[in-house]
Amino acid sequence: MQGKNEMGEIVNFKYDMSEVEDFVAQYPEASRDAAVAKITEALLFLESRVKPATPYGAGPIHLRDTIFFKLNTTGEPVSGLLGTPAIYGESVELGTKPHFPPIDPIQHWVEKKFGYEGKDARAVAYLIARKISKKGTKGAHMFGKTWDDNKSMVIRILEEIPEEILRRIK
Repeated sequence: MQGKNEMGEIVNFKYDMSEVEDFVAQYPEASRDAAVAKITEALLFLESRVKPATPYGAGPIHLRDTIFFKLNTTGEPVSGLLGTPAIYGESVELGTKPHFPPIDPIQHWVEKKFGYEGKDARAVAYLIARKISKKGTKGAHMFGKTWDDNKSMVIRILEEIPEEILRRIK
């Protein structure tokens, strides 16, 4: 599994299956199925924690609605990814340096969030954009904080893989 911590570093997490290599060699299908089941459980758990921690925008599509997990079961080992295809996802996660952002999306947000319309909404959006151009934006760290807060639970779930293999071969 891979993510970014609060410092913006990519976090890769690998679970060592060497203790159960004999099971894996003897029961490859049960081992693969157990890994798929437990990695899926871990990813669903993390997804259920990341989404509520993700800022809610003005829509029509919200960043939290784009968060998904994907399993890679082709080849060895089975792996999973939790993320978003949204271009601005990384900027929301990590924050940004000062830059002048486009006004239109901010204006849409101002209209939906505060009820301003027309020139008033545009003026407020411009003020926000100007502040971003001077200060940047703070990161929400929804992936990094979720990982940091829930790493031990993910490890517990993955440590159940040997039990799951045994359950499947009985």
